[in-house]
Amino acid sequence: MEIKKIFVNFQFDSKSLKALELAKDLSQKYSAELVVFHEIVDVYMLKRVSNSFGMPVPLDLDQKSKESAKAKLNDIMANFHGNYKYIIDISGRVKDTISKFLKDESPDMLVLTEEYDYLSKKADCNVLIVK
Repeated sequence: MEIKKIFVNFQFDSKSLKALELAKDLSQKYSAELVVFHEIVDVYMLKRVSNSFGMPVPLDLDQKSKESAKAKLNDIMANFHGNYKYIIDISGRVKDTISKFLKDESPDMLVLTEEYDYLSKKADCNVLIVK
């Protein structure tokens, strides 16, 4: 099996960290590009609730949230020397947004935690579920 690109859903929890570490190992083993996907669901939900109640949302909320997530990811990826990139999104919930990014990236392998195993049906590639 040839693996050129690995896509991992990462949500800053212990299971996601385990999935990311496994994806990093596989990426190095196969010299594959690693795509780390993070959906900032809290900001998306805050914006929806705020709009419903007519409450203002800081104009720079999206940018600051993405910068914060990227800084945290940079710390986690500091010892990884392979080819990688981040996709940090705020447009919805993982179950609703991941399909678009999977289509855009066309990975050979998707790494998910068991919490998101239902997303494997949306993937047109090999899927590794991490428990």
